[in-house]
Amino acid sequence: MEKLGGLAKIMPITFVTFLIASLAISGVPPFNGFASKWMIYQGIIKTAQTNSYLWVIWLTAAMFGSALTLASFMKLIHSIFLGQTCGGNTGPKLQESTPLMWVPQIILALLCIIFGVFAYRVPLRTFILPSLRQDVAFYGIWNTNLATILIITGIIIGVIIYFLGTITKTRKTDVFVGGEILKEHPDMRVSGAEFYNTIQNIGFFKTMYLLAEKKIFDVYEMGAKITFGVTAVLRFVHNGILPTYLSWCLLGTGILFYILLK
Repeated sequence: MEKLGGLAKIMPITFVTFLIASLAISGVPPFNGFASKWMIYQGIIKTAQTNSYLWVIWLTAAMFGSALTLASFMKLIHSIFLGQTCGGNTGPKLQESTPLMWVPQIILALLCIIFGVFAYRVPLRTFILPSLRQDVAFYGIWNTNLATILIITGIIIGVIIYFLGTITKTRKTDVFVGGEILKEHPDMRVSGAEFYNTIQNIGFFKTMYLLAEKKIFDVYEMGAKITFGVTAVLRFVHNGILPTYLSWCLLGTGILFYILLK
């Protein structure tokens, strides 16, 4: 990511589709990711009626996961498409991808919008509800049309304010840092690797970073060890022998039927 940056002008179609997909997977309205996560949130809140306080943990974990997803994709957007252009990525070879690549991107981006704006009328009513073959209760359905109209209105107002600001002539100059022209000193450019450096100086996170540097408490390393430990067991179980796979399929099918038909 240190060698990328400023590709939004060179690859506008890829940038827009990537931005839509990033907002959708992060659960930002009015895209499909928000519609699905909203149902998850409502389902978790509904479990509060069982007099169990664990729903607070599940809801916090779900929202925290959404926030981290958005933060990770914002780092990618900044590193690849926004920010300053790296001195090594300017040349005639940089261009928008071929239609074989950006046409599928546009189709998927449009589906993210359609399945979000018309969440109940298109994906739920057409694909999901008929496959369930039973009544489904929705708690707190949000008004997608109203939310979309408000978001579009906000974007239009922002565009109008932007163009009003361009009426008056402004002086343009090269980007500089500390009095030095940025183009002449590419090493002063802020890349994606430094995107979260400021977090290291924030209270609780600063302590975690210090502990991680001293190898005392590293959340990433601990998570990696747990993950690799589980996958090691799975690799041992899935040994590539066909009869073993068939046995696992039969066992999984039997457990599934037991849960559904008990």
